[in-house]
Amino acid sequence: MIEKVLTWLGRGEVWVVGAGIATFLVLTWVLRGAVPGKSVEGESGGDSPRGVHPDRIVIGVAFGLILILAGAAVAIGRGIPWSLPIFAAGFGLVLFLIRVNRRHRHTSPTVRRAIDVSASFLDLALLAGILVVVNVLVFRYGGRPFDMTSEGAYSLLKLSVDQVNALDRPLTFTQIGGRGPLAETFRPRVRQLLDAYHALRPDMIRIKELNPYEEVDETGEMMKRVPEIRLLTGTAGGVVIEYGEGATPIVVRNQDLFDLPNYGEADRIEPFDRSFRGEDAITSALLRLREGKTVKIAFTVGHGEPKLDDTGATGLADWRARLVRVGYKPVELHLIENEIAEDVALLVVVGPVDPFKPAEVQRIRAYADRGGPILLLLSNERPSGLEEFLRSNNLELGKGRILDPRANINSWEVVVAASRSAVDHPISAAMASDRSVVLPYAGPIHILGMSAQAGGKASDPVDRNLVPSPILQTGRTSWVESDLKNPRPTLDRSTDDEPGPVTVGVAVSRRKESSPSPARSGPGAGATAREDQPRLVLFSCPGMAENMSRISPANLDLLMNAAGWLRGSPRDTLGISPHTHTALTLVVDPVLRQRLIVVPSFTAVLSIIAMGIIVYVARRE
Repeated sequence: MIEKVLTWLGRGEVWVVGAGIATFLVLTWVLRGAVPGKSVEGESGGDSPRGVHPDRIVIGVAFGLILILAGAAVAIGRGIPWSLPIFAAGFGLVLFLIRVNRRHRHTSPTVRRAIDVSASFLDLALLAGILVVVNVLVFRYGGRPFDMTSEGAYSLLKLSVDQVNALDRPLTFTQIGGRGPLAETFRPRVRQLLDAYHALRPDMIRIKELNPYEEVDETGEMMKRVPEIRLLTGTAGGVVIEYGEGATPIVVRNQDLFDLPNYGEADRIEPFDRSFRGEDAITSALLRLREGKTVKIAFTVGHGEPKLDDTGATGLADWRARLVRVGYKPVELHLIENEIAEDVALLVVVGPVDPFKPAEVQRIRAYADRGGPILLLLSNERPSGLEEFLRSNNLELGKGRILDPRANINSWEVVVAASRSAVDHPISAAMASDRSVVLPYAGPIHILGMSAQAGGKASDPVDRNLVPSPILQTGRTSWVESDLKNPRPTLDRSTDDEPGPVTVGVAVSRRKESSPSPARSGPGAGATAREDQPRLVLFSCPGMAENMSRISPANLDLLMNAAGWLRGSPRDTLGISPHTHTALTLVVDPVLRQRLIVVPSFTAVLSIIAMGIIVYVARRE
């Protein structure tokens, strides 16, 4: 018996009917001025309306008001067309009773109270309806919302706007939901970004939401078309981007849209909004989809280099995913077995442990001589076999390790450098001025032909047609420590220690002979001129490309800019910096969150009732 009662009480319609009856009784009480069944003071006099029963008017008005409230509930739950008949019945009944019985409002307190309360209710309902209609019109036809943040955190940059305006096929964003608190933190911010794209071209862009844990059939159908969607069914979710028919969709994980300072702690939510990289990821994907082609990038292997598919701290999986997202195709290249193919647009060498053999170096040199760009990330801790090749490009890796007692992370050897610390080169100019690059165990780079006062060793350039330009330097408090066994290292100018700033990144261009510039006087001058052809970029810190660089996403941004510059693609160089708008976020358990909502609401209702009672008592007195 008890189970049947509990089951019956658990039905939603029972509670709806109960709420309706309770609301009807409360309205009747308020309109009569007394509990139903009890006589109302002032209604027994001779001036009461003849042939008109005040209680019938009250019941009719209360029923009409309940119909209006029911119409609002139906409009929210079922839709506006379903609510129109209910609204018409409720408003019509109340307006009819007000109009017919208005002449009795001065002779009957009950009629007067019913007319005044119902008229006020209709005025509020009319005002609420106007506000709702205005909001709907503004959101649907009002264009893009205003971004009031000083950082422009919710606005799209010109690069994104240009890509959206150039769409010639339908574009679909499918937001995939994930599990856990991190997914709930990401979801509204990602949807806000997608809405910004949709606002630019609502005729071409469509947004869908898919919950893989509830919409199983729809998820299975999408997996047949986009197998990579399995990557999004974890804790955080992501976005699937489809451009027209036939094009390969691109999958972007939510982890790739946010800078996570504590990587690996996926379920931990910090009490602030992290830097948001969504625009960079989405716009890069649009670039790739619109072009419809990939660019091959070859990474050398066979010398102990980090692996492209390694997701550990020393792997290159993060960089590889970033390259794939913008249309690159990273491939492995065994130089001892294969020549560098003609379709290789960029050659990358990252942290070789074993030196390159002379035959391999010869293939690298031949690739560079025919105009192939090269990106090198080399350490000075061991020979790379590329020392003579670097000298032919007016570069040399110095000895020692860079230390910095002020700008570091947990160790003087893990140095932090400003991303725009050197000359105004296109690679570093695309970076935000307040971003930093983390350089673990970096060494100095010497530019042959640059004076010692400029931070290098005095020497003559090997090839004056090659123009090296520093693109990354450490701070003034850093230096190159020559004695690595010293337990208490300090800058000793009497030894081979080099004071900061120290060059750790260099871009080399080849000066075209067809358009010489007489204004140039040295190998470091005019490296960013238009007639110079990108040839080589060298960083003296292989660790800046590894997955451990997740603590500083600016590392990959700088490498992506370097790859874009080497390919002669300014579009790729002009990267989009993450939005760094920080807003406090309330992170509480569900019980406390419910209390924080219920208690103020209940207090506000009690305050309104108390003020009404005070006014009522004061008027009666």
